Amino acid sequence: MTHFPSEPSHSDRPGFVAKILIIVVVVAVLLATWKIAPVFMLGFGGIVVAVALNNIATPLALRTGLPHTASLGLTVVGLTLLGIIFFALFGARAADQFARLIEELPQAWTNMEGWLESWPLGRWILVMVDDVVRGGGTALFNAVPIAGGLLGGIANAVLIVVIGIYLAADPISYRMGVLRLLPPARRARADEMLGETASALRKWLTAMSLDMLFLGTITGIGLWLVGVPLYFALGVLSGLSVFVPYLGPLVATVPGLLLALSVSPQLALYALIVYVVTQQLEGNISLPLLQRWTVQMPPALMLLAIVGFGLLFGLWGVLLATPLAVATITIIRMAYVEDVLENPTAHGAE
Repeated sequence: MTHFPSEPSHSDRPGFVAKILIIVVVVAVLLATWKIAPVFMLGFGGIVVAVALNNIATPLALRTGLPHTASLGLTVVGLTLLGIIFFALFGARAADQFARLIEELPQAWTNMEGWLESWPLGRWILVMVDDVVRGGGTALFNAVPIAGGLLGGIANAVLIVVIGIYLAADPISYRMGVLRLLPPARRARADEMLGETASALRKWLTAMSLDMLFLGTITGIGLWLVGVPLYFALGVLSGLSVFVPYLGPLVATVPGLLLALSVSPQLALYALIVYVVTQQLEGNISLPLLQRWTVQMPPALMLLAIVGFGLLFGLWGVLLATPLAVATITIIRMAYVEDVLENPTAHGAE
C-alpha cells in the first residue's frame, strides 16, 4: 500500500508561519532602517542622550524627593553650568590650541615628508601612504560623508540633544508607545528587554565617561612632561577618541606625533612612548576594570561593528557604533539566545 507524505498538522503550521513572519518583519525593518538611516541615527542618538541625562536625574530624584521633570531640569541646568565653567577655565586655552593645531598640522606633515625622504625606508612609507590616500582613503572618505559639512554636523548634534531631553522628560510614554505595537502576550518580555537595554547603555555610558577622563588626563600629562606643544588639546583629543574604541585612540596619536616630529625626531620618539604607555594602561587596566560591570565585547567584534555601522549609517554610525553594538547584543541575547535557543518551551512547540 502506497503511503503519501502527510500534510503538516495544524499545530505545525502556526510555528512555521510565525517563523516566516519573523523573517519578513526583520527584513522589512532592516530595509526601512537603511532607507531612513539619518532619522534612525538621530533617534538613537537621542536615546543615548536621554539615558545619559536620566543616569543623573533619576538618582537625584530618589535622593531629593523631587519630581522627575524637576530633577531632569536641574540636571540639564547643572550640566550646562558645568560646561560654561569648564569653557571659562579651559575654553580659551583649548580653542587657541586647537586653532594652532589645525594651522600647524600641514607644516608638520611637510616636515615629516622631508624627514622621511632622507632615508630609503621613509621613501617607501611615503609611497605607501600616497597609494592609500589616493586609493582606499578617498573611497573611505566618500563612503563616510559628513552630512551637511561642519554646520550640518553641529545642527544634527543639537537636534540629538533636544530629542534626548524630550525622551528623558517622559520616557514611560514613549516606552508604552513602543510596547503597544507588539501583541499583548509579548509586551511583558519586550518591556523587560527595553529595561535591560537601557541598563546596559547606562553602565556603558558611565564606564565610557570614566575611561575618556582617564586616558585624556594621563595622555595630556605625559605629553606635557616630555615637552610636546599643544599638550592640552592633544590630551582632550585623546580622551574624546575613546568614544570610538581601538580605532579612535590610534587616529588621535597622529596629530601629536606630527607636532612632535616638527620639533625633533627625538621628541617624536618620546611622544610615541607616551602614547604607547598611556594606551596600554587604558587598554589593560582602566578598560577591563570598567567593563566588568557592563557589556563585554571582544575587540574583533567591536571593530566589525564600527565598520558595519559606518557603512550603514555613515559618520554617525561610526560615532555611535559602540552604543549600537551594546543595544544590539543585549536584544539578541534576550530575544534569540534566551527565548529561542535556551528555551525548552520554544523547542517543544515546534
